[in-house]
Amino acid sequence: MSEDIVASREGSVLTIRLNRPEALNAITGEMIDETDRLLVAAAGDGTRVVVFTGTGRGFSAGVDLVRVGNAPGASQELLKRLQALFVRIGEFPAPVIAAVNGTAMGGGTELILACDFAIAAESAKVGDGHTNVGVVPAGGGAALLHKRVPPAIAKYVVFTGDRLTAQQWLEYGLFAEVVPDAELAERVEAIAQRLAEKSPLGLRAIKEVMRQSEAVTDRAGALELELRAAEGYQATHDYAEGIKAFAEKRKPEFLGR
Repeated sequence: MSEDIVASREGSVLTIRLNRPEALNAITGEMIDETDRLLVAAAGDGTRVVVFTGTGRGFSAGVDLVRVGNAPGASQELLKRLQALFVRIGEFPAPVIAAVNGTAMGGGTELILACDFAIAAESAKVGDGHTNVGVVPAGGGAALLHKRVPPAIAKYVVFTGDRLTAQQWLEYGLFAEVVPDAELAERVEAIAQRLAEKSPLGLRAIKEVMRQSEAVTDRAGALELELRAAEGYQATHDYAEGIKAFAEKRKPEFLGR
């Protein structure tokens, strides 16, 4: 296990912490592999929420370019593994939250995009940065950022390499909330625990509908995806428990089956 990735658990919430503060949590191949291993295990061990965060003053500065080197094609294998990891995060069956504690650039910003939503500390500054070192994004900076925020803002950030403040990103839609630095961990933990109390089957179905509907252009087709998901969910214990608990005016106990 790499010491550059630290995993901790609070109930059914798994926190994955990038732990290279001296390098602003720049991502290495070993970190990609360890994170992938953790997610594969978490998909089958009852984990209901995953949180990504960083140690120190950075969330992540992106891929460690010093280790990659500048030989033609040197980064291709690493980038393929990074892309596969981001796909796994995006398709993970439970909610995935980015707790953005500080600077994020390049692959760090792309990690935020891979997560379902992000909560940021007030001091966080986020950009793309690939053009600053003459590199083309390969983890979503060019392909996905413009789908999360206004396209003109995405182009400005990717083209210039500039970082924007957490408050700016909140206004543009990249962050769901911005909180004081000292309150970030507590706030994200509170949100994660709230999600962990909901039906994991229900959240999984909702997340899958949202993911699949991105490729559906007509309203009827998108609603059909939702109807099929609702129909499948209605055959579960969690559905019956939710309705029963509502009628009895009590808190439901979802078992994930």
